[in-house]
Amino acid sequence: MEKFLSQLGNALSTAWGWVVLILTAAFTFIEPEKTSFIVVGGAVIADLIWGVIAAIKMNKFILSAAFRETLKKVGIYSFALVGALAIEKITHTEGSFIAVRTVAVFAAVCEFWSMSASMLIVYPNMPFLKLFRGQLKGEIKSKVDKNINVDEILKEE
Repeated sequence: MEKFLSQLGNALSTAWGWVVLILTAAFTFIEPEKTSFIVVGGAVIADLIWGVIAAIKMNKFILSAAFRETLKKVGIYSFALVGALAIEKITHTEGSFIAVRTVAVFAAVCEFWSMSASMLIVYPNMPFLKLFRGQLKGEIKSKVDKNINVDEILKEE
């Protein structure tokens, strides 16, 4: 036990030791609901990719802005998911984590909605996305210059 405490003291005497300790604690905390975190993270990355593809199609350079928005999303969604997980762990130590999953579903749906607008810019005549065309005009307008006619972007090619 004395040797273990000595080695632990050595490890925590460095910055990397503390980084490893904090990361291990964080991953251990979220491990029961890792799927929710993976789904939301995947949705954020997919939205970034579709946003970049749409920007390329419109000859618009927004890469740095897209990365800033992605970092904001990661921070906000992580805070919401970790907060819901913490509340769930306080209320019951075992069982389902319905609050975390609910937050994850809402976050993923929001990202799907944003992603759909970018997909519609890239593929304006895709039948599935055409169903959302009217509802996605506002989302598309937020992604492009406000003075551009959205119908011009969405015209059939």
